[in-house]
Amino acid sequence: MPESTHISTDSAILKAGQSREVDAPQTVHRETLLRDITYANKHAYVIVSGDDGQIIGIVPAREITRRLQSANKFERTRWQGMPIGAMLTMSLATTTPNGPAFDTGEIACAAICEEGRLFGLSVDGDLFLSWKRLESMFIAALSDPLTGLMNRLAYERRLHEEWNRSQRTQNSIGVVVVDLDDFKTVNDTYGHVVGDEVLSRVGRQLEISMRSYDVVARFGGDEFVALCLGCAPGEIKIPVKRLLDSLAEIAFVVQGETIRVAASVGAAVRHVDFDRTQPEDLFVAADKCLYEAKMSTSNSWKIEYSGDDTPSQEPVVLRGATDPKRMALTSES
Repeated sequence: MPESTHISTDSAILKAGQSREVDAPQTVHRETLLRDITYANKHAYVIVSGDDGQIIGIVPAREITRRLQSANKFERTRWQGMPIGAMLTMSLATTTPNGPAFDTGEIACAAICEEGRLFGLSVDGDLFLSWKRLESMFIAALSDPLTGLMNRLAYERRLHEEWNRSQRTQNSIGVVVVDLDDFKTVNDTYGHVVGDEVLSRVGRQLEISMRSYDVVARFGGDEFVALCLGCAPGEIKIPVKRLLDSLAEIAFVVQGETIRVAASVGAAVRHVDFDRTQPEDLFVAADKCLYEAKMSTSNSWKIEYSGDDTPSQEPVVLRGATDPKRMALTSES
């Protein structure tokens, strides 16, 4: 901590519930649609609760506003009808049988101040710090430092959240696994600095090519994963084509040679019967399709579950898409 920063504690007796109403964040159920959230008190955050009233997460109000004011009319309309639970990138685990609650009695507190501003509270041995100060730390812990995408931990948490939501709403959920072709060649030829540049550009292109309410993460190494939400049967080919075409746009010059990017893709989609399997099973199915894509001349394979748990894998036919098998991750003079 910088030497100019001074943190002090002052004892105080606070009576719960006596703070100004304008300072209290709004609490809404996770299925509340974004269009129905007013947050009239203009608090910086909205608290999200579950079916039993327990607090399960916090969403920045600015992110709600950004989605509802999207320049893309289709995505703006889509977000208006989305539940706030779909925005939970930072969830809170339940620590007691009854979950968080408000107490109307007197609470002995020690106020923790930094440079004259309230930084947090110490209450009966627990330390409560400013969410504004902690938000960036949470985001950093759940982000891949190279690409800025979600990391594997955040992806796996989000997969379970979306799976639980699909069990309630019966909206389909798809997992798309992307693996770069011949990535090792670039690292071996040009070094890891150039390899990191490739991964960074891939991350940006994947994020651009997907819808704002889909989820893109770096799973590890040169493997990326996306969650595609609300795809009708057969529609998974649309985001697959979009992301492959987006990767084909990558081209940059290194040592007088042009680096181009291509990938193999595996996808698995479940439309019904979410209570019969686990979310991890969907990733395993997509990974098997990725293996088929790697071993075949087709750049992508898929499997869809629409009531039968043992459908066959099949190539994804992408008319007009660039064929990455003809331009794998290589350099051109």
